[in-house]
Amino acid sequence: MFKLADNEIKFLYNSEKIGDRESYAYISAAHEHVINELDIAKNDLTPTQISELAQKLDVRIIDLFDKKSEYFKNNIEGNDLEEQDLLTILIREKSALKTPIAITKEGAKVLDSSSETINIDMIFTKNPPTDDIKE
Repeated sequence: MFKLADNEIKFLYNSEKIGDRESYAYISAAHEHVINELDIAKNDLTPTQISELAQKLDVRIIDLFDKKSEYFKNNIEGNDLEEQDLLTILIREKSALKTPIAITKEGAKVLDSSSETINIDMIFTKNPPTDDIKE
């Protein structure tokens, strides 16, 4: 799922969240890379994909939850749940996943605001090959 080309970004977002839709609009305007979007409201993630995502972000499964969501506050916070149970919950309760997430070949980042997507193009600066430069 996360095998990406040098100039590719996998963008996970939830189209049911207005902030995620705004972030998607910003990142779609970036020019230096290819956007490979995945709307989790319309597509299911597997336990393997969620585990890979946690690994790419270098966090635990519990850290993938949006701690501000009502679902987290009402059902997860303060409970001692096994990792497999947390994976099952994230598959079933898509709104509980902290999004949007930008994933590149170099790493992944949960975006805290849509304005963070504005600087995404800077990740992929193109340097001209030196042998193409004529003196």
